[in-house]
Amino acid sequence: MADRKPFFTNINEAPTRQMKLGRGTGIKLINEETGSPKVDVHLNTINDDSGPGEIHFHQHADNVYVVLDGVLEVVVEGERHLLKKDDVGFIPAGVVHSAGSAGGHGPTRVLEIYAPAGFDFHVVESFENPVEIDAES
Repeated sequence: MADRKPFFTNINEAPTRQMKLGRGTGIKLINEETGSPKVDVHLNTINDDSGPGEIHFHQHADNVYVVLDGVLEVVVEGERHLLKKDDVGFIPAGVVHSAGSAGGHGPTRVLEIYAPAGFDFHVVESFENPVEIDAES
């Protein structure tokens, strides 16, 4: 425990990354790089016209969405859910889903939490045929 130290940052000063497929911008807040192997927290701003996102699952990580602005469209095993500002969603590890801006409501800002932290994003062909097609996505 002595090698782990508390970490503090400011959203406006944290490192950013471009999301795949030009879907928006992510801000890395807490993750393995900051000393947290157990939780990953990032803030995504998803473009209004970004589409639904890739159909995927997280083999080991539970996934939490906290919508701060806009409308997040989450499809879980084929069932569509619209999460609006202040809504919270939970997707257990192993559940096939996609998430993106619902469109027509401006950019969607969503705080995403994964536990445990670490790369765990597995793209599948479809909800009907959830065969992994690209483990490096």
